[in-house]
Amino acid sequence: MIKDKNPLLYLKIVKDKSPIVDFYNNNIEILFELFDLLLDNPIESIWVEFIKIFFGYSQLIAFAFDKGVSN
Repeated sequence: MIKDKNPLLYLKIVKDKSPIVDFYNNNIEILFELFDLLLDNPIESIWVEFIKIFFGYSQLIAFAFDKGVSN
């Protein structure tokens, strides 16, 4: 009775990846590639980050002292 294959009770189990796991793996690969690019030339990367931070803070300071914004 156990060996009978009833088509109503036949299940096919398939191991499938979750889309969340695929999204996580793709983003981790992108972060590792970015980290690898940063390690290729660290001195240049430090200067680029310094310039980005400098301009970001200068925009914040200009925004704070702008007459149209500060009331």
